[in-house]
Parts: sequence; structure tokens; C-alpha cells
Amino acid sequence: MDTGLITESYKAIQEWGKWLVTIEITICTLMWPKLTGTPQPPDSLYLGWSLFIASIVTTAIMLGLVSFFIQRSNVKAEQDGRLVKVLVILQYLFFLGGLMCFGTRVLSIWMGS
Repeated sequence: MDTGLITESYKAIQEWGKWLVTIEITICTLMWPKLTGTPQPPDSLYLGWSLFIASIVTTAIMLGLVSFFIQRSNVKAEQDGRLVKVLVILQYLFFLGGLMCFGTRVLSIWMGS
């Protein structure tokens, strides 16, 4: 396997992970006053916020591991690649789940329910 290509792939994953965390932290920060205010918001907002936090934690773990994997990309590239894939899938499942929760809430407001 080409270690240069693997390293570039890991760097691209790192860069996107940083952007995703920035987006999620911004959304979570903006949502916090709504979650702690009265009247109590619907459970879908709490669930969406929690899923974004889970995505942030998963991304942080992935970013830490990717830095380590880049250093040893010529040793265990295949094994490391599988773990990164699993973490990326989890990251996106949490992110998309959070988006669905927030989208459901926006849709219910829009529909007037």
C-alpha cells in the first residue's frame, strides 16, 4: 500500500472531522439556552443535542487515533483503516441522527403542531 496516499487520506479525514466538530459545537452552544429555558422543550431537542455531543466525542477519539495512525501508517495500515471506518460511520450516524431530531422539530413547528 502507498503510505503517502494513506497519510493524505488520514489528513483529509482529520480536516473534515475538525470542521464537523466546529459545526456541532456551534449548534450545541446555540441550542443550550433553549434546552435550559422554560417552557421545557420537547424531548427531540434533547435527543438531537445528545447525539451531536456523542458525535463530537466520537470525532475527538477518531482525531486522536488518526494522528497516531499517521505515524505508523506503514505498519498496520489495514487494521487502522478498519477502525477509522468504524469511527467515521459512528460519527456520521450520531450527526445524522441529531440532524433528524432537529429537522423533525422544525418540521413540526412549520406544520403548526
